[in-house]
Amino acid sequence: MTSTKNSISKLKQKKDRYEIHKYWGKKPSSNLNLLIEKYSNIGDILLDPFAGYGVFCTEAYILQRNVILNDLNPIANYIEEQLLEKDIDLIKFQNEFDCIKEKMIEFSSNWYRIKINNQESTIVSTLRDKENQIIQCKYKVASSKKLFEYSFTQEEQQAFKVFEDKYTITDWYPLDKLIQNSRISAKKDMLVSDLFTKRALANHAKLLSLIYSLSSGNELKLLLVAFTSNLANCSKLVPPITSRGQMSQGAWMTGFYIAKEYIENNVLHYFENRVKKAIKGKKDYLDSFNSLFISNQDIQQVESIHKFTHQTFGYYLLNEDTKNLSLADESIDYIFTDPPYGDSVPYFEQSIIWNSWLKKTPKYDNEIVISDSKKRTKNIENYSEDIESAIFEIFRVLKKEKFFSITFHSLSGLEWRAISNACLKAGFEVENFEWLVQKTFTPRQLNRAKSVKGDVLITFKKPLKIVKVIEIEEVKFCKIILEKINILIKEDKNTTNVIFMELIELIFNKRVLIPKINIFDLLSTNYNFIDDKWNNYG
Repeated sequence: MTSTKNSISKLKQKKDRYEIHKYWGKKPSSNLNLLIEKYSNIGDILLDPFAGYGVFCTEAYILQRNVILNDLNPIANYIEEQLLEKDIDLIKFQNEFDCIKEKMIEFSSNWYRIKINNQESTIVSTLRDKENQIIQCKYKVASSKKLFEYSFTQEEQQAFKVFEDKYTITDWYPLDKLIQNSRISAKKDMLVSDLFTKRALANHAKLLSLIYSLSSGNELKLLLVAFTSNLANCSKLVPPITSRGQMSQGAWMTGFYIAKEYIENNVLHYFENRVKKAIKGKKDYLDSFNSLFISNQDIQQVESIHKFTHQTFGYYLLNEDTKNLSLADESIDYIFTDPPYGDSVPYFEQSIIWNSWLKKTPKYDNEIVISDSKKRTKNIENYSEDIESAIFEIFRVLKKEKFFSITFHSLSGLEWRAISNACLKAGFEVENFEWLVQKTFTPRQLNRAKSVKGDVLITFKKPLKIVKVIEIEEVKFCKIILEKINILIKEDKNTTNVIFMELIELIFNKRVLIPKINIFDLLSTNYNFIDDKWNNYG
């Protein structure tokens, strides 16, 4: 078995086609292109069993591979479908939006129109408190592109409160319950509708009804992608960045925490921005094919993967449990995936803000996740069992002597244990290690100095003959790990990233299963962390 460590890869700027929706976890397309070209050929069948937004398979499809995108999350499937669709008329799309906007303005102006200094103005964003009281706003006037700030008088606050309280919403909106989970601030009996003010809820409901009545076909579907992407923008989940000013807004990251004060954005104004991103993203996607020389090959969505050949290429969408795929044994030429990150993001629970508006319900029981919700039996033991089943399925469908790349970031050594042990038990052999280092980090990573920064990318090979794994007792395993860390500290290779990479490489090369210990805890217990480096005490 051989293993090589490449130099650190830097994330490149995302392409416009990957800015159509705000779904999480998009990997850098430039890095993925290198993998696709290295481990597969034109006409090969490639699979991403946890496809998410669909970046990997989109890049592979553009590079003339047959691709299978699988994700159990309905919103992920929906985004993938609209991302890959080539049969769309962007002029029709724009015209339909213009009709929607014209109708929506009549409704929206009743909510966001205000007279300031005897000028008719449009509120773009509003600072509100937990009692939903309006405090301050940013507004624009027709004669200027500049935004101005305005503080509401008590009379204006009271008049708006009366108007909002008395208004009855007649258009449909979801009343789905969030899964109670204190970790993501999802409170008992909290509804999706509770994430919005009545103004935002009324405007979203009206906008959705207009989309359905004034649009059709693939253009309708793309408008719904833009609509769902806009939901969090105009919810109570946008915090102000007070260090930059009371009206300076942050962005929704994860969870359903509503701050003491929040920014509520104008639904139509921000939806128009999302529509522009959708058009720009689709143009980028469609143009990517025009830049290629394609010799009489039909790029298409196929009804069955059995139609895949090495002379034509297409894509196929699955909404299956990765633990039980419908794919044939040894039918896939290359697999890449970014699996669920344990308890980092409870995807299905948080995706309810999107799924509910599309009237879609995920199969929560089949999700591979660690959830702090007491209503779900999704702990580290369940995660370990589920991820092992998924990795075994990946091994089953991959052809012999072909490759499987997995990228993963976790703040927990127990999740790493689940992933690495599953890959070893399945029979994979390591081909390559690589770090994907992010330009920016999540708040959790920034707040945990000792955690790894970025994602590790490991490529495995499915061998002709499976080599057995080794199980050793916990004391012996810890001794091996500590000896390795001591060597790394002496060699001044003592950052969290380097130590972690070296340990993972050691474990895979020796084919040793990790016993029930947390490697991060082992590191924290036995070594001192100063100035972003680990050292021996004293």
